[in-house]
Amino acid sequence: MTQPADPRATSIPERLVTSRLALRRPGPSDLPAFDRVMVDGDGVRELRDALAHWRAHAFGPWIVEEGGVPVAILEVHYAGPGVTGIRPDEIEIGWTVAADARRRGIAVEAAGAAAADAFERTEAPWLVAYIRPENAASISVAERIGMHHDADGLTRSGDPALIYRLPRELAQTG
Repeated sequence: MTQPADPRATSIPERLVTSRLALRRPGPSDLPAFDRVMVDGDGVRELRDALAHWRAHAFGPWIVEEGGVPVAILEVHYAGPGVTGIRPDEIEIGWTVAADARRRGIAVEAAGAAAADAFERTEAPWLVAYIRPENAASISVAERIGMHHDADGLTRSGDPALIYRLPRELAQTG
């Protein structure tokens, strides 16, 4: 499924700055950042997908840096098929923080900034996240940025998932 890019997105910066973090659009040479953060994932595939999503939709995943060092990947993309409880055309937000950067509020700070930006770039009525019930840290991040548990679902692999949503009108801005 191909969703059209929102024409407003082309005038919005490709870098976000918070009080201590910089979120930037990934480029072709960012495989080391993806590999550092997503140690259990496929950095090549993740980077390829991030670049393709940005090209197609004028928004996408962010590399999160603290002091110039990649510390997280903040996913913002169309959900695509396969998760029960989420439509493929909904915009999903998710976060992965490098092991040595966890428990410092990085995911909350970056996800808040990325959520506000996603609402600026798109006309989405809400953002969605699916979280495994045992992932207390991600549940806490979701709730701290204003998301609420909306439904139960299944991941692409068939594992139970909690579906969280952040309605546009509840998003924290600024």
